[in-house]
Amino acid sequence: MPMIKHTLAGLLLLLASGTRAETILYDQYEINGHPGYLSAWEVNHSLRHVLLIVPGFDTRNDSMPLDALQGDYAELVFFMSLFGWDVIYFDYVDGAIDLKDNADNLARFVEYLDSQAPEDYHLAVMAGSMGGIVARTMFVQEASSLGVDTYVSIDSPHWGVYLSNWAQDLAALAIDYPAAHQMHNGDPAYKEHYGWLRRVERSQWFREQVNGPMNTCAVSLSDGTTAWEVSWEDLALHNKYYPVASYVTASGLTSTYMPFHSTAYLDRIATDGAWRLGGRQYRYRNLTSSYFDKVYVNSRDEHAAPRYAILQALECIAQFTPRAG
Repeated sequence: MPMIKHTLAGLLLLLASGTRAETILYDQYEINGHPGYLSAWEVNHSLRHVLLIVPGFDTRNDSMPLDALQGDYAELVFFMSLFGWDVIYFDYVDGAIDLKDNADNLARFVEYLDSQAPEDYHLAVMAGSMGGIVARTMFVQEASSLGVDTYVSIDSPHWGVYLSNWAQDLAALAIDYPAAHQMHNGDPAYKEHYGWLRRVERSQWFREQVNGPMNTCAVSLSDGTTAWEVSWEDLALHNKYYPVASYVTASGLTSTYMPFHSTAYLDRIATDGAWRLGGRQYRYRNLTSSYFDKVYVNSRDEHAAPRYAILQALECIAQFTPRAG
């Protein structure tokens, strides 16, 4: 596949004297006719070990990726740089467009990295929430891992987004975007996109040629290994409560408006349910995954990327990576 033209926006900042790190910004505002991406990274040395962060759903881009690396991710950048890693933040110009378009953007950026790094460099993709689906889409769409050595998803909607009753009106304000429709379980766009992903991912050639060579790991914020109870009150409030999922809260209510984030499985799962005096109890019947080599199942938690989940992702990356230096 031919490389697109890349323009380096330039060297923005040299960190304090005595360190080997510098912060660089890269931008591409249009790729193949659709909105592109912004990226910033901490270059610790000549690219050898790269951690590429792919964020979640974002309907607009009102900040620079440099802000994230110097803000929320500053500790992560510092920690990884101690072990010879460069941390790169991939940011959507428009994260709400078709998942396939942003997957195209991500693929072209990975190709750019390949052009800047030696052949034997190690590339780890750490993707949160929707970012995990963008990465999956990229692998399927490109019919290739594109040289990604390790893929880790954190709290990603591998079975889409469910809407709870009380959140329907609120959700209607935010869901009228291509990516939102594609992740809304039951939506025709969801059936088309996720159905396509699963058909390809289950094929023998994909497992052998794309998924197999990669090291894969899923970090979930859901009780994927135990039974769970749903009270009568919750059953009255939620129409799709039975899947264990990370959650959001508003006005004292907990909602499964956010994605069905249990990633203890990917393509083979079923649940059993039984009525109890206090409500209904559910249990996973099958926790196997043919996609992920390793899975971290945590207690059900609020939708985010908490510190412990980040550390689990880094632990997984470290297990699969030759010593950086």
